[in-house]
Amino acid sequence: MRCLLFSLTCVVLLGCVSDYRHLLAVQSDGSCASKIAPLYMETSWYNTSVDVLGKHMSGLLLIKNMPDSSKRVVFTSEAGLTFFDFEFSKEGNFKVKSVISQFDKRSVIQTLQKDFELVMGLPFQKGDYDRFIAGEEVYFGVKQKNETAYFITNKDCASLQRLEWGTARKRKVSVQTPGSSYPSPEKIDLIHFTFNMQIKLTRIQKE
Repeated sequence: MRCLLFSLTCVVLLGCVSDYRHLLAVQSDGSCASKIAPLYMETSWYNTSVDVLGKHMSGLLLIKNMPDSSKRVVFTSEAGLTFFDFEFSKEGNFKVKSVISQFDKRSVIQTLQKDFELVMGLPFQKGDYDRFIAGEEVYFGVKQKNETAYFITNKDCASLQRLEWGTARKRKVSVQTPGSSYPSPEKIDLIHFTFNMQIKLTRIQKE
């Protein structure tokens, strides 16, 4: 009985351990932040693969900067069917222009909204960052309600390593841009840790 109680206690304690427990708060570094922060993303087309809730979809995704300073994210099949069309206004408002039934679930839409806010660097626009050190990496964080958006650099501020959304305890999603970075990343991998969805984007040239 004592062994069982001990095991249960360990499980509970491990479940409460924060993914960000290793972060050490340090003085902000404006020069690094201004150089590395992903503040702008070029209008781009991407070959796209999405696995969500056991379903697989592929097609073309457009991230477009609009004349009124809003941004649109439109995902279509190669046959032209629009899977979703989202609008992000310059005032910070989010609007679903259209969505098919497979994506029309509150949890999926909210997750996609946060995903593309992070991909486009929207949480970092105000430029007021908390700075943390973790081993050979530096985290620049912007707190929004119960979550924090991070962009993460190497220790000497030479390159952007990845972007993340996280709560106080859980890392929720990581955005990685292997091979190239902003404003026109060639590849974007979104890896979720608390939701059954993974997204892979490969940039293409489209007239």
